[in-house]
Amino acid sequence: MKRRSNGEGTIFKRSDGRWTGQVTLDMGNEQYKRKTVYGKTQKEVKEKLEQLRMECRQGRVIETSDMPLEEWLHIWITNYKPNLKITTRESYEGYIVTHIKGSELGKIPLNKLKTTDLQTFYNAKLNGTYKNQKQKLSSTTVRYINIIIKSALKQAVNNRMINENVCNAVVLPKKNKVEIVPLTREEVIRFLDVAKEDRLYALYLLEMMTGLRRGEILGLKWENVDFETGKIHVVHNLYRINNTDENAATKHKLVLLTPKTETSKRSIPVNSFMIAELLKHKEKQDMEKAFYAGDYKDLGMVFSRPNGDYISPREFLRQYQKLLAKAGLERKRFHDLRHTVASLLINANENPKVIQQLLGHSTISTTLDIYAHVMGETMNKSIDTLYNQLELDNE
Repeated sequence: MKRRSNGEGTIFKRSDGRWTGQVTLDMGNEQYKRKTVYGKTQKEVKEKLEQLRMECRQGRVIETSDMPLEEWLHIWITNYKPNLKITTRESYEGYIVTHIKGSELGKIPLNKLKTTDLQTFYNAKLNGTYKNQKQKLSSTTVRYINIIIKSALKQAVNNRMINENVCNAVVLPKKNKVEIVPLTREEVIRFLDVAKEDRLYALYLLEMMTGLRRGEILGLKWENVDFETGKIHVVHNLYRINNTDENAATKHKLVLLTPKTETSKRSIPVNSFMIAELLKHKEKQDMEKAFYAGDYKDLGMVFSRPNGDYISPREFLRQYQKLLAKAGLERKRFHDLRHTVASLLINANENPKVIQQLLGHSTISTTLDIYAHVMGETMNKSIDTLYNQLELDNE
């Protein structure tokens, strides 16, 4: 520990490698406050202490808040995140209510919250040992909770309610890598053969031609299908959100929203075969429209319920699983069809940049990271192809 002269403060290195600085500030009227700052280096701590002394002279020293974490989270999301996409807001609020509100962590005052409190909380959630917890949380869920808390504490630092963001020193679990098990070419053919008898055959066919996300394909409108140029414009996503109408018969409702990222908004080419199938589908839909007459809810959707209304994602997934079973295939996420499209293209040596644009990934690194193992298999085939091209032997 290195001592400083009176009023200059104390700086020392902690056992975890971080540096700490403490100084007693003269607040006037014979009142003194002991302040503590932290940093990765001794220089950083020195600068923070100097900043504190300057702010003290200007009367701008932080008055730390004893507001409970759960109360601040409510204020933060209400006042500082008014423009969050409604699905993101509901997700944040769901995590706060489920995991933080009413917990021991949520009751800790902001100025008393420590990194160790968060670390202990996260570890217990991961191990399934937290009070009244029924099962272990995945590393993805824990990392998401930390994103929420970290963002809220960053605002608290900016508001001069606390000195530092204690989330910065938390050790988070590694991301879970979900194993991708796409359908084989033979399984795709078998599935589509069974799906021919389903009224949404064109949907499954389009999925295997484009790799659209579930919300994107269920949110597709006829106005976004350009039959002349053979392109589909992805501009909507179908979401299930909370119904705020107190008089509503259901707790949730389906709405069309714009995609979360700009790269998700894209135009996808489709061939003449797919265009012909969509036109056939439209003819059948027109027949349903005539059958329901005045009771038909014309929302302009490419894929809808027989009465024209949105297709519930949950209802759709149940029907999808029934088709898989009928085809003699194991249960698969609908998202696995998207992975199947990418895998088939990779095995056909398609340019990864083209696959990125087709799937609407924000960066090429996302595509490469998700399909690294598939590309590895293709690389082995490429080596064999190179060998055959060179006509080498071991003489």
